[in-house]
Amino acid sequence: MFRIGYAILFLFILLAAPVLSEDTASGGETENILFYEVYPFGDHEGISLFNYGSKDTNLKGWSVSDGEGTLTFVKDIYVKSGTRLTVAKTIGADDWFSGRDRTIAFDDKSIERKGSFILANTGDDVYLYRSGATVDAVCYGNKRTEVGWKGDPADLPSNRYLLRIGSSDTDTLSDWVSTKPGLTNRTFDPELFFDAKVTPFSFPESRGIPIFKELESAEHEILISMYLLTNVQLAALLCESASEKNVTVRILLEGDVLGYDMTTELTLMRSIVDAGGEVYLINDQVPGNYERFSFFHNKYAVIDGKKMIVTSENWTSGNLSSNGSNRGWGAVIESEGLAEYVRDVFLSDLSLEHGDVRSLLNSYPGLKPYQGVITYGGAEPYEAVAFDARVMPVLSPDNSWSALRYFVEKAETRVYSQQLDLGNSYQIIADRSPLGWMSSAADRGVDARFILDSSSGSKGEAINLINSTTEIKAISVDGRESFSLIHNKGVVIDDLVWVGSVNWTETSFMNNREFAVVVDSPEVTEFFAGLFIEDWGVNEHTIEETGLEITFDVFSANGRSVYAFTVSGPEHSEYVWDVLGNGVLRTSSINRIALTDLPSGTYRISVTMDGTGHSAASEYTVASDEKQPAKNNHYLAVAAAGLAAAAGAGIMIRRRRDTTPL
Repeated sequence: MFRIGYAILFLFILLAAPVLSEDTASGGETENILFYEVYPFGDHEGISLFNYGSKDTNLKGWSVSDGEGTLTFVKDIYVKSGTRLTVAKTIGADDWFSGRDRTIAFDDKSIERKGSFILANTGDDVYLYRSGATVDAVCYGNKRTEVGWKGDPADLPSNRYLLRIGSSDTDTLSDWVSTKPGLTNRTFDPELFFDAKVTPFSFPESRGIPIFKELESAEHEILISMYLLTNVQLAALLCESASEKNVTVRILLEGDVLGYDMTTELTLMRSIVDAGGEVYLINDQVPGNYERFSFFHNKYAVIDGKKMIVTSENWTSGNLSSNGSNRGWGAVIESEGLAEYVRDVFLSDLSLEHGDVRSLLNSYPGLKPYQGVITYGGAEPYEAVAFDARVMPVLSPDNSWSALRYFVEKAETRVYSQQLDLGNSYQIIADRSPLGWMSSAADRGVDARFILDSSSGSKGEAINLINSTTEIKAISVDGRESFSLIHNKGVVIDDLVWVGSVNWTETSFMNNREFAVVVDSPEVTEFFAGLFIEDWGVNEHTIEETGLEITFDVFSANGRSVYAFTVSGPEHSEYVWDVLGNGVLRTSSINRIALTDLPSGTYRISVTMDGTGHSAASEYTVASDEKQPAKNNHYLAVAAAGLAAAAGAGIMIRRRRDTTPL
């Protein structure tokens, strides 16, 4: 749980450098020893202390207690200014916590141990004393105390440890973050915006051309952080950049993609390595090995330290082509400040010291290069417009949850969210759920709309729950004519837009490595808001405003009259029709129905949108010698094909669309 102060930008503590106070600046020296880490798990559990003061401090006479046992320093132990001392149950040479320098064990001769000092995994309170006076306290897990601590305990999942944020000491959970070795711990700062030029684009419309064009322009460095990269043309471009332009190409990929055969991707990466690029995998397929992140789910690139590309989509053969696969959002961002910020994150994630990152050939020493044709033919023409903007970087697990909550809770006019997924824990309208924040916004008059991909049947239940229990207007979408899957993770909030890889699931916010940007620009936001409204289309909520209407056309096909009726409701919904007004009902799974051989006369057709109270009725006449010409080639083509297939029986018109695997 990242309930931490908004004012702190991020934590970069150099253990070998002093941390100075105002007293130091004026010539005085201070002592300021505080708890720095709490790690209660395993045989090497313990705490660390950090000297935030300007004066080297002797711990003789100081003690640490959990209320059941006490560790007292009985000999001289100096903690230099700006350094850390770790105190662990036992020392393990290969253990990240106890195997570090400046570490002593509980049974060290300089420590007197009394009682049972054991840090409880589920929760405990720990105190630091100097000559019997309380200096610091920390409370975590399910433990509650009123002594030396204020408010709720700090959250500490079993796979993490507590780390102090800076030198602040409020004796509240805002002083702490739960983290893992190797995480960046960059906390949310609402003022962290970089000036930028932003070019928005979308999938499938762009066909990924902006990505190719920006990578083509690289002069000295391309850094790519990606969950899945399988596009052959893109791999060919990276090979050319490394081998012919001497561009440094570094790629960091998820090493264990969920439910996906990585063979093609790995062979493409081998070809890039052979061309002079560097490819690394983070996470592996071996259970139990240390992993900083559940999934490395980023979709971004940093180019020449001055530009970025960020998308909601993986850079796959489907998304970066004319196949028209997913609905997604992307942006090219020109900003040296942002690029520098994200480049630092990339290099931190790439670090080999934690054991979860390996070079491609270290992981697969016998890997063969791609066997197909791998040549790059250049990017197609593509028109795009850049706009002045301010851009904020957002990271999971560091600050994405806190950032999204902050902006949604400040919304005044609109919150539009389009999501691939909605985790079970977030379907509950609660304080920790983004839907809860949207619901509160809707209650205060904000236009709150939510689009969820409908590829899972259970998502329909989530939409029904949202519509029946909140003022949010929610729909599920199973694709449109131009795309088959909503893979987006985009949010429009007033004149801000969120673009990136963060799904609305707890794993994505709290355990994955994700990257997104918040763009402050009316023009960029309207670009994506327009796409959202287009995808919103006609649905139950628009019907409540406008009602249903039936239109009627007559066509001639193969010498027969075809009667086509269309209702102005959502295209892909269930409709129940009474065409002749005689109680004989027909059902269609789209908003159109076509029939032949209707008897002459005047009839009242009625239709009901199944599962709702929405209905419409209209009169029409069938002439005995009806021979009207076709007025709409689209209807004629579909109706004629359907008539041939149905051998003259009553038919339903169904729109067909291509589907491309994710």
